[in-house]
Amino acid sequence: MLLRTTISLFRKDLLIEFRNRYVIGGIALYVLSSVMVIYFSLNYNDSIKQLSPVIWGIFFWLIILFSSINAIANGFFREPEGRSHYYYYIASPQAIILSKLLYNFIFTILLITLAFVVFAVMIGNPVTNLPLFFATALLGGTGYSFLFTLMGAIASRAGNNATLVAVLGFPIIIPLLIFITKLTAAAIGESEFTNEAFTNMALLGAFDVIQLLLAYVLFPYIWRD
Repeated sequence: MLLRTTISLFRKDLLIEFRNRYVIGGIALYVLSSVMVIYFSLNYNDSIKQLSPVIWGIFFWLIILFSSINAIANGFFREPEGRSHYYYYIASPQAIILSKLLYNFIFTILLITLAFVVFAVMIGNPVTNLPLFFATALLGGTGYSFLFTLMGAIASRAGNNATLVAVLGFPIIIPLLIFITKLTAAAIGESEFTNEAFTNMALLGAFDVIQLLLAYVLFPYIWRD
């Protein structure tokens, strides 16, 4: 029953997103315009030729960070109040939060893929260890989506204050960014998996699991408020 309800709500979110294509188009435009600003700024004095791979990774994940905040956190804000009351009677809060987590996870992975392609074409691709980078993108995208989904749920029950998402998420996003930047630097600088990379991946995966459990346990109390 839980799985069936979760899939139904997930399909509903997909249908709504396809009908409101301006949301997807807006996020894609944000990514493209951000990369273009970076490209023209670096190309102004030929700094793009001496671009440090570490700086490349910082630029990449900052764009993903701000794009995911705008896209994921607003998922709850777009729900009309009447629809929320309707969900209260037809679905459990666990099914609702799982469907949001699944949808935002897929959306974030697509966003990361788009940003990586645009970065590789316009600025270059310094990544030497693609499997490590893709594993980092998967785990990092999961962390972003889970974190901002939960923060968006809390903010939506606190007067739909979108600013609250950034305020609540800032202390938690710091350790996530530390793991992501370390793994990205390893994927750029080394072609082999190291013990440190495996350790950071395990810690990042554990961080994602904790966020999932917190969202599953805490959301019913938020939903009933």
